[in-house]
Amino acid sequence: MAIAGIVALIGVTVVAVRAVAGGSGECDGGIRLVVAAAPDIAPAVRDAAARWSATKPEVGGDCVQVQVRAAEPADVAGQLAARAGGAINVAATAVPSPADADVPTVWIPDSTAWLVRMQAVSREAFEPDAQSVATSPVALAVPDPLAATLDATGGTAGAPQVAALLAKVANKQVQLAAVDPRRSTAGLAGAGLLYDSILTDPKRLVDVVKAYRSIAVAADQTALDKSTGPAQVAPMSEQAVIAHNAGGPVMPLTALTVDPAVTLDYPYAMINGKPRANLEAAGRFRAALTAEGNRDLFARLGFRAADGSTSAGFPAGRGAATAPVTVKALTEERKITDVLGYWNATTAPSRVLTLVDTTSSMNRPMAGAGSPSRLQVLRKTATDGLALFTDDSELGLWAYASGHQEVVPLNPLSQGQRARLSTAVAGAKATTADVCGLYETVLAAYKALKEGYKEGRSNTVVVFTDGTNSKPGMSLETLKLELERATDPTRPVRVVLLGVGPDVKQQELAEIAAATGGRSFVVTDPEQIGNIFLQALIRTS
Repeated sequence: MAIAGIVALIGVTVVAVRAVAGGSGECDGGIRLVVAAAPDIAPAVRDAAARWSATKPEVGGDCVQVQVRAAEPADVAGQLAARAGGAINVAATAVPSPADADVPTVWIPDSTAWLVRMQAVSREAFEPDAQSVATSPVALAVPDPLAATLDATGGTAGAPQVAALLAKVANKQVQLAAVDPRRSTAGLAGAGLLYDSILTDPKRLVDVVKAYRSIAVAADQTALDKSTGPAQVAPMSEQAVIAHNAGGPVMPLTALTVDPAVTLDYPYAMINGKPRANLEAAGRFRAALTAEGNRDLFARLGFRAADGSTSAGFPAGRGAATAPVTVKALTEERKITDVLGYWNATTAPSRVLTLVDTTSSMNRPMAGAGSPSRLQVLRKTATDGLALFTDDSELGLWAYASGHQEVVPLNPLSQGQRARLSTAVAGAKATTADVCGLYETVLAAYKALKEGYKEGRSNTVVVFTDGTNSKPGMSLETLKLELERATDPTRPVRVVLLGVGPDVKQQELAEIAAATGGRSFVVTDPEQIGNIFLQALIRTS
């Protein structure tokens, strides 16, 4: 694919800066060093490239032609993932694998988090030692009038200010907004802040879901800036707040930094597999980019140095102070995966077929005499869980004992579908027999969901059972073999099993779930099942 083609594909701006070996002002036939930089930092990188160009650098006697592309990190990540033969969830259609010539030699995303996410696709994606070229702490961008009410005009947020903000959000006095965390590190940091602030108790998982659902999601930083209102708070980098205020907006913002703040650290990552001469040129340009003499180019745009300090020309004010900040890059793979997993599961549409055990044992107490029956607990769990699905999700319901039947067909969650499911769940009754055809029901549901598979959503079979398979005719090994035969990696369907009560065989459920990449849970406490049900849904996305 030609350069023009890849530019059209990912919508980037290309500016060529030529490092000249002779006096002609051109560098034809020299080394072409392509740098893809996040749009916010790209102007400073271009200016630094121009300064470097004036020194007429060479590698092995060849002049160097630097091309700086302003490219959204999410788009470059998608391109690199395709190159590695994989994919990364950036809330966009997957791109075709690019020609090697169309892949930059250097990538400067806004955060090491992008490198971490990419390395989950390919551990060999980058050369070692991706050094930071600039930093900017992620702050809560708060309209000036709101900042004054929080006693936070100084720019630092402690627990009282965060709690006050969350209370205003809960009371719908303040709207949370963010760029989709799958595409924005600032959005990811904001989602992580909510996660850490709310999930102080596992039972509060449902509050995280509600908080994520309440966020007004913007397509990009430009859209977020345009939507800024007097009662809207959004996670942004300090630099983005500075840039917003520099434009003379109607609603100026204060950068309210939560200490210690996640920091955008702009790593200079050299792409593995590029020619040695290009990588040597990239190394020399990195040295120029991080040189003391170029700090002013970054400072005047509101960026801090790699160590969190500021330089002359840094536009301080409205929460952006000249004092150094502690650099805390987002590098923890588990945290990134968890937050994105919760975000995906709570905001993306699902396609779920729920199987409800209606054998006679479901009338038994869940946990000893006096406790609600297993069926009563299941009813409440299903009713509460229904409210957590987005309107564009699809849900259906089957009941099973010795056989299975469709109770509510799998359809989008319109108001009518919600009513049908609620009525069916409320009216669910156990049969008089206690023969359980668990295996054949799971297999039938798996095949049904696979047949109507839909891209872009979690296709999941959720199974409630209080016992084990007791119907002759199919063994556990046969079920696993049939599930293996039916598996299509391009159309993944997962099975999640929730065993309720003391009669469940945990190993049996675990083996069924493992055959599809799903999960199994065993619940003996009625108070646990709602939270575990939510965890089951979230962890299958």
